[in-house]
Amino acid sequence: MAQRLLLDIGPTAGSHGARGIGSYVRGLTEAIGEWPAERRQMVWALALPGATSPVFEGRTVCSRTLSIRPVDLGWLLGSSAIGRAARVAGADVFHATDPQRPARLRATRQVVTAYDLIPLRESGMLGSWQPHHRHAYRLYLDQLKRADVIVAISKATAEDLSERLGIPANRISIVYPVVRTPLAVTRASGVGRAPGAEPTFLFVGALDSHKQPELAIAALAEFRKVHAAGRLRFIGPARSEQQTQLRRQAEGLGAADSVSFEGRVSDDELDAAFATATALVSTSRIEGFGLPGVEAAMRGVPVIAVDTAAARETVGSVAILVPSDAGAIAEAMAAPTPVSEQARAALAARFSSQAAAAALWEAYAQVLA
Repeated sequence: MAQRLLLDIGPTAGSHGARGIGSYVRGLTEAIGEWPAERRQMVWALALPGATSPVFEGRTVCSRTLSIRPVDLGWLLGSSAIGRAARVAGADVFHATDPQRPARLRATRQVVTAYDLIPLRESGMLGSWQPHHRHAYRLYLDQLKRADVIVAISKATAEDLSERLGIPANRISIVYPVVRTPLAVTRASGVGRAPGAEPTFLFVGALDSHKQPELAIAALAEFRKVHAAGRLRFIGPARSEQQTQLRRQAEGLGAADSVSFEGRVSDDELDAAFATATALVSTSRIEGFGLPGVEAAMRGVPVIAVDTAAARETVGSVAILVPSDAGAIAEAMAAPTPVSEQARAALAARFSSQAAAAALWEAYAQVLA
């Protein structure tokens, strides 16, 4: 009898659902949908009630426990709920996709997705967490160490797993995210540089310390010193105290009226922002993948990124990679590099559901007979 695998698609709903982890897990679902029927039949889904997928028709186990937020100690109930779901599905293998909900299962082999190890590399991050959050993260690290197979979202993450956790490379498979673009991308030639048009730069993502939003503001101020124009739009979740601190920085640099904080936006609004942007500016000093840069390049938007392992791996062929220095970033902002149709097509193929389908099957084949 063929073995079965239970995939946690819980992150596609709730707070994770819009982007990030939710987007990645939706990509896994799309990848499985590319498989022939005999392969798809081996995979069941663990989902919130009402959040199922037609890819798993008749092969879904629903659990209300997934609706309990990990920050509310939902992770404490995870192992027992997942264990029950695995028994219902008759699963031999569980694919864990939510790092905030670690599980220890005695009779079930595990595939675990690793997005990044940023909390281990950012000294202040773990210290800022509540004790039970730190405990849950330690359980997740232990889950990674015990996993039969780890699915890493990039080579950069895979290298971190080996370097920091001592996990052998032969236990790590790389499955890139499925990155989607609109069916039609309208972007005027020379956008943001037409006579009278003010250059507009995007920063897409949360305002976390490792993303260095303050560096983006400093770079804008340097740019404005030379060009007497330029706007910076922050798109993504942000706490009020983060915005306050960054507004004060912008005021001190004389750029307060040129910086806007727009919070979360819809997919259509994000596409509209990309369509009118002069360039995307990514100032992160560390990323597991760096989704906004790939999304921008696939839409034809020039990308300026701090030179990191993830940036080199994902957009290194099309982006301007610069040191983590405001002056260097400002200089690149003055002459963004266009993204060719050929480059966009190559990125679309590399981060397609078909590519993910092939890589995911290679990972699952190691644990499914």
